[in-house]
Amino acid sequence: MSWLINRTTGKKPFHNRNEEVSFRIAAKILALQRQLANYLNTRTRGISSRGWLAILVCFVGTFGAYCLYLLLGALSGWF
Repeated sequence: MSWLINRTTGKKPFHNRNEEVSFRIAAKILALQRQLANYLNTRTRGISSRGWLAILVCFVGTFGAYCLYLLLGALSGWF
């Protein structure tokens, strides 16, 4: 988050303590997001594009069928 540093003074433009704390929290969240993204990318590197397509079709089919089940149940009073 170096884009928040003032280039003339080299200091962060914080006006109070709360902004500094929120900046630190945001920086830690972004670091954790980057670590998780890198981990997931290494774990899924071996899946081919055809594999991803199969996963997507299964996911959409499963939840589409469930939504259809709920819709038909609501219209016909199966519950």
